Amino acid sequence: MSSRGRYEDASTLLFLVPFIVSGAYAIYLWASSGLTLVLPSSAYLQVTRDPYVFLAGTFAVLVGVMLDLRGVDQERRRERLAWVSGYLQKTAAACFVLALLMAWYANGFVDVSGAANDFVVGRYSIVFPGLIFLFSYLVNPNLKLGGATSYKFLGFLAMLAVPAVVYEVGKRNVVVGLSSATVFLVIGLYLLLRTARLASQASGSGAPRT
Repeated sequence: MSSRGRYEDASTLLFLVPFIVSGAYAIYLWASSGLTLVLPSSAYLQVTRDPYVFLAGTFAVLVGVMLDLRGVDQERRRERLAWVSGYLQKTAAACFVLALLMAWYANGFVDVSGAANDFVVGRYSIVFPGLIFLFSYLVNPNLKLGGATSYKFLGFLAMLAVPAVVYEVGKRNVVVGLSSATVFLVIGLYLLLRTARLASQASGSGAPRT
């Protein structure tokens, strides 16, 4: 196997580290408290609020990006950076959706408000994908802050503000903290949905007419 192939394999494994570490830790906590049909909410919160899990996942992704770009010819570097940017965005989206689903599962797929509360209180479940998404923009050689891109950027900034508001405001007033965080969450989702609509409109306008 060529050195380039080894770098690609290593980077692929590193990109999976956030899922592997958080999953393994959750299973460990789950087994320690006694396995049940439903993941304990306490285990979910302990994983999503653990700074070491957050740092391990972030470090692994950053190293994975560096290894993926190692050995790439200069003429192919721009193309590869664009691919890495897209891959990081997909990874961020997968982390976000999986964390949301696991919060729902930890509440028995029944208590929606409890799932939403756990998802928000487990702040790294929002901060991590948001950070990876922002990093994807830093490595994107085709970045242009305008139109749909700016909406997407602001949307993820709003999502990143959610755990900060919960922590800083919620420790003084839980109701106000959760209410404010919900507002930021709604704004973030609105901007991201608007991004998708703008992208769809741009794709439609660019389609060839018959």
